Amino acid sequence: MLHFIEKILIAWADAARRGGLALALGFIAVTGLAGYYAATHLKVNTDTSAMLDPSLPFQLRAAALRDAFPQTKTDIIVIARAKTLDEADAFIADLRAVVAEEKTAFTSVFAPAQEPFFQKNGLLYLSEDALEDRLTQMSKASGLIETLIKSPTIGTLFTTLAGNDKLAERSDLGQDTLQQLYKELSVVVEASIEGEVRPFSWMGALDEDIAASDSHTRLLYATPVLDFSRLQPAKAGIEVLRGEIDALSQKYSGRVKAYVTGDPALRVEELEAVTTGIGLSMVLSLILVSLLLLLCYRSAAMVVLTLTGLIITLVLTSAFAAAFLGELNLVSVAFTVLLIGLGLDFAIHLLLHVQERRDDGQDNAAALTGALHEVGPAMALAAPTTALAFLSFVPTKFDGIAQLGMISAAGVIIAFMVSVTFLPAALARLPAAKVRKRSGRIRAIFQSLSKVAGPVAFVTVLIGIFALLLMPQVRFDADQMSLRNPNAPSVIGFNMLFDDAATVPYRLTRLVGSEAAARETSAEAAALPSVASTRSLPDFVPEDQDEKLELIDFAAGTLVFALAAEPASIAGPPATEGIAKLQARLKEAYTDGPGARLAALLGDLAAVGDPAAIERLERNTFLYWPQLVERLSAQMNADYIDVDSLPTSLRERYLSADGIWRVDILPKQDLRDNNALNAFVDDVEKHFPDLTGGALQSKKAGEVISNAMLQATLIAFAVIAVFLWLLVRRILTVLLVLFPLLLAAILTAATGVLLDAPFNYANVIVLPLLIGIGVDSGIHLVMRHDQVTAGEGVYGTSTPRAVLFAALTTVASFGSLMLSPHRGTASMGELLTIALAITIICTLVVLPAAFNYADKRLKDRLEAMANRRNIQKKQ
Repeated sequence: MLHFIEKILIAWADAARRGGLALALGFIAVTGLAGYYAATHLKVNTDTSAMLDPSLPFQLRAAALRDAFPQTKTDIIVIARAKTLDEADAFIADLRAVVAEEKTAFTSVFAPAQEPFFQKNGLLYLSEDALEDRLTQMSKASGLIETLIKSPTIGTLFTTLAGNDKLAERSDLGQDTLQQLYKELSVVVEASIEGEVRPFSWMGALDEDIAASDSHTRLLYATPVLDFSRLQPAKAGIEVLRGEIDALSQKYSGRVKAYVTGDPALRVEELEAVTTGIGLSMVLSLILVSLLLLLCYRSAAMVVLTLTGLIITLVLTSAFAAAFLGELNLVSVAFTVLLIGLGLDFAIHLLLHVQERRDDGQDNAAALTGALHEVGPAMALAAPTTALAFLSFVPTKFDGIAQLGMISAAGVIIAFMVSVTFLPAALARLPAAKVRKRSGRIRAIFQSLSKVAGPVAFVTVLIGIFALLLMPQVRFDADQMSLRNPNAPSVIGFNMLFDDAATVPYRLTRLVGSEAAARETSAEAAALPSVASTRSLPDFVPEDQDEKLELIDFAAGTLVFALAAEPASIAGPPATEGIAKLQARLKEAYTDGPGARLAALLGDLAAVGDPAAIERLERNTFLYWPQLVERLSAQMNADYIDVDSLPTSLRERYLSADGIWRVDILPKQDLRDNNALNAFVDDVEKHFPDLTGGALQSKKAGEVISNAMLQATLIAFAVIAVFLWLLVRRILTVLLVLFPLLLAAILTAATGVLLDAPFNYANVIVLPLLIGIGVDSGIHLVMRHDQVTAGEGVYGTSTPRAVLFAALTTVASFGSLMLSPHRGTASMGELLTIALAITIICTLVVLPAAFNYADKRLKDRLEAMANRRNIQKKQ
């Protein structure tokens, strides 16, 4: 069989050689057309959920959620973070106003804190005790509020605070509130003296809970108009948002940090990171590969020829992917770098043998025929075997790696055909080489290696046995965020969502058909130990509304009167007078604490004597005063709430147009911890087996991918074993090819455990790829071993050199991935580099040692048989 294949290859390559320049130019022309087709038709899909079989039950439920509530997938989320809640609130209010006007970019905008409904009824969502405390505090401040509505100046404010003893008697303004006012004023006065803008936080000054935090956030949800003619349909909306945020950031002088996140923003930035990383990797790979090829061939012409064949392979494979798949995913996008290694393998083996014969004085035809005689059968066997290894990915439920397997299998066959067609045609145009003596340095190194191969192989196998003990600790990290650049703005914003229990992105969701079912699900889920709370439309109906409305009505009398005050016709006290009075009063009353600090700062302000500083203080102090008055006025008009009275902007997020009710189940623990995520999903899933949501998606995806990798690895081993046996009909040859691969796989997995480098969506392809790549080298060495004489040994041939440089070019191509800003791609490069380094050791050291052991055993058996025959003859 192999002799027949050899004859066909020699005839085919000789025909290509005779085709010469015309055939080579034809290849280049077809490559140009294929490149244009790939560039205009091949896309990249960064949605990790799309990398799994859509027919899986949890995938179907996820699709149902997206269909009923598309905003869960399409919403762009803006997180505004500032030192004061007033400022974060104002920023989101301004952004909401401008985004609402962008009708061509957004279909809707939802900012919960800015919704008139929540501004009016927000107090009803407090507990009864918290509401009573809040209203008491507001009532105590009603006198101050009334005074400032009449005259909102620092002269009035400071003069009023200076008489706080009388004010406390009249309005019960307590020391706690005063101390909070002094503390906030100290910050504002200090900033005003230093020429900075630092608005006074009226929310913080009148609410101890708000004041307790030094960082505050507000959220906005924008639903973009999707343009499916673009690679990223939501990118136009994201660009509009970023532009508006940049403009507002200038207005707020950088005091508010805004982060754009949500699935569309994450995908846009991820695609940018992936494409940047792959582009950088390809450039660096080509540079490193070129240097390695120059070291391998010591011939610029051979390097150019090899790289030209590689480019043809990459372009034709890309065209295949565009024609048969249409789009790549975050796993299959790595095929370009993968093929830099695989595409060179056949060329290196063929051209290195051709070059040796050309150096010995043979013409191109004789050199090509001789090279194919030596490596042709191994190439012909390695191509389908490697392709079958990659095709073992296809039957799995992990579409991401199935796609990579299909593309890589096609790429291997294309690389083989380019090597035996284009390269012989191009070789025909090379002038005859000058006879030169080959350097024996690398061969000498291999010959030296043969002396220590046995001990090194023994130690490697021993390490492999111990590595088996680590296999139970091999784990898969299903958190897709671990793949992304942690410094990307969208990822920073995404992690901020975990700061508030109500906005955690990892949650479970159940879809039900009625309000009663939604209430029942919420009640049952809320009672579970792992659940913090639930979110459904009935959950937005406050409890104990009658009692709360009664409390608000009781407090409203005083506050409504204060809020109804009219601006005074007579100007309040001058600012300098108010500053002097408050400083004197505080200096007299306090020796430490906020009061004493404010007294010192007011003294500094007076000493500076800068009218601009006082004007700045006035602006800083009352910048957000109107918003406070407006909010308090709205809160005094709270009304009874039921499901039907909830705002449309909220209802459409929890009740679909076709009557599906959404119930979100929020966790107590931080689900960025994989153990916490699994425990949460297991706990809730026991009660509701029809769940969906990000938390379940992550857990189930991890299970599917882990099983897919095990399945693909086993299939690859089985297919390769059967295919090799059918062709060579020798169990020993099959075992010799597979043994180093199995050892390398075990050592690679164990190394991941020791380095705390778990498998993820990207690097999970390492083990199946290791088999696909490693089997090629194993076949070349095994078949070359069968050809050489016992005295020469495989180390005395050029095959180990070809195997080494083929492996090094693959390491160079994958190693460059480590520089990618995308953590998933970088982790793929890291683990593949480790895996390939281990594979080189197993292939070039363990495998030849196995040859020697097998040869010795065979020799011993033959000698024993001969001895038995001699004894029998003598008898």
